[in-house]
Amino acid sequence: MINHATLIGRSHRLRQQNCHDYAISGAPAPGCAFGLVLDGCGGKYHAGTAVYPSHNEVGAKLLGKFIAASVSHTLQTDPTIQPDALLPALYAQSRDFLARLVTLYPNHDPTLRSHLIMTRLLCTIVGFVKTPDTAVFFWRGDGFLVVDGIITQLDSGNQPDYLAYDLLTETENGRFQSQSIPATAHWFATATDGWSSTLLPDCAEPRPGLALQRWLNLQSQQRGQFEDDGAVAVWWQAD
Repeated sequence: MINHATLIGRSHRLRQQNCHDYAISGAPAPGCAFGLVLDGCGGKYHAGTAVYPSHNEVGAKLLGKFIAASVSHTLQTDPTIQPDALLPALYAQSRDFLARLVTLYPNHDPTLRSHLIMTRLLCTIVGFVKTPDTAVFFWRGDGFLVVDGIITQLDSGNQPDYLAYDLLTETENGRFQSQSIPATAHWFATATDGWSSTLLPDCAEPRPGLALQRWLNLQSQQRGQFEDDGAVAVWWQAD
């Protein structure tokens, strides 16, 4: 079973900001599943003496939908594809997608195109892909990986390695970082950095449909939880 949920953080509600997080998941073929969480950079962009607000939730949603569509098509076409074939192709497709968006921007001024990247397309990506034989985490940026309650925090020191940075440095041979998921795992998850490590083990309980979102909404009412936005995608082994 696969599910995902997203929550706007308290600080964003108070400042009347959009939610910068995005989550999506799916099971496009028998024995296959994927889950993604993305977090748009909320920091302001400084250029010279000017300061510009960021709306990188745009990039999080666009890139999240693109990666989900790409992974779904790949798993439907080849359900037994191995991570060492899937992830390099997925990176290249994702980078090309962002590059084409920038190319379509109706101005050839490189400064304005850089401004577009820095204020609309910067987002972290933390995801997983499961096939009948393998499962793997992949990411660019920070967040959390969870396997049967064992948590790995992806800590970038508040300097995430956004995929969109590769457009500014003209990097074409970049990659996703990755980590294998044990075949014996009963459940695993990815989450954005707005989560607390004390709450993530509670995702072990399978929550289908809207149950995961309702549970997450309840957690946000607890003091000290979700000052920032939160997104999670979870896979549970069928009984």
